Amino acid sequence: MYAQVGENSNETTAHYEVGNDLKIYASLVRECPPLPSNLYVYCSGATFAEPPSSLSMVDDLILFHVYIGSPFRARSALPSYFFVYRADPKRPSLKLLPGPQGPVRKYHPLSIFPRGKDHYTIASLIPLQCEDNLFSLRLYDSETNTWSIKKLSIESPQNDFPIAIPAKFCPLFSHQTSTVLTHGKTIGWIDLWRGILFSDMLSEKHTLRGVPLPLPFWCIEGDFDLGSPRTHRGIAFTDGHLRLVEVVLKVDCSVPYVYDEEAERPCPRIENWTITTWTNKEMSNSYDDWHINCTLQASDIFLGDHSESELPATALQNLFVSDPIIGQNKNDSHVIYLTAREKLMRPKSWILAIDTKDRKVQSVAVRPGPLPREMRFIDTNYCTCSISN
Repeated sequence: MYAQVGENSNETTAHYEVGNDLKIYASLVRECPPLPSNLYVYCSGATFAEPPSSLSMVDDLILFHVYIGSPFRARSALPSYFFVYRADPKRPSLKLLPGPQGPVRKYHPLSIFPRGKDHYTIASLIPLQCEDNLFSLRLYDSETNTWSIKKLSIESPQNDFPIAIPAKFCPLFSHQTSTVLTHGKTIGWIDLWRGILFSDMLSEKHTLRGVPLPLPFWCIEGDFDLGSPRTHRGIAFTDGHLRLVEVVLKVDCSVPYVYDEEAERPCPRIENWTITTWTNKEMSNSYDDWHINCTLQASDIFLGDHSESELPATALQNLFVSDPIIGQNKNDSHVIYLTAREKLMRPKSWILAIDTKDRKVQSVAVRPGPLPREMRFIDTNYCTCSISN
């Protein structure tokens, strides 16, 4: 699901009056995959400093953030608002959250945990500086409309790394959450390079337990920078187990980077790319729980029945692909959705649905409109969910 500025009044539209002549409107437009659903947010009486950020979605509840004011002002000087939007067409609503105790920022990992039909908890897990394996758990309770803070330690840590980690990859030694997963009664804060910290949200005593993720051996052995994990990895809970996907680009090092006018920067030539998927049914603290399902090179993927007009002019294996997402439903958990561009940072993009069972392009769609510059490399303006059915 993408969040963007705009009006799109429909049966899901709800609004909240922030102040005199200042109203925030939210609407949801569902799309069929591979296109993402869209959250439209509009402000009457003022402008947004940047596009809204969709932070979490569970069932029909969406948590998003906006800055109101001039885009040329420092964000710390602008009003900052967190909203919970219920996109139920029968009872749409929009609620402004009260200011939390202590700093909670939009870049902090936040997740919604539904509690029954009407209430929910919003949780954020923030590492405590200078204190190893200690975290601050910030909780918002919709029933009491209050925030609370708890200090948590990892009572059941993940196993030690199976190999020696070079000093260059020291970020692997600490947990930096890149996405959040809600399943059953638990929330998992996920460092896509390192592992998951699970917590039982229905327990009176919140604790953390660690589940490791497969190490990025291609990065460590090739001495590449880690970079943003969401560019390369995605994770989901489907069919009763965890699934992880990783996409790795093979750059043609025999040719120099060439300046691209559309991308406004020098771009590498992509020689090929590979999709690897893993499954974990046990979810213990052991690396051995992860098993590879498939490894698929782009050059071995069939294009199927798609016409040339649907696909980029560049050959499939030469596309710059990123942001892999695993199908969220039982009937498409073997499908991987990728954002594809002809060159790194080009504004035009396609969404490819890759069927990893039949090794073919299942469907392809051009993303409507060019991507804003700040979203061209890794799109931080979306969250994964299962509403695009």
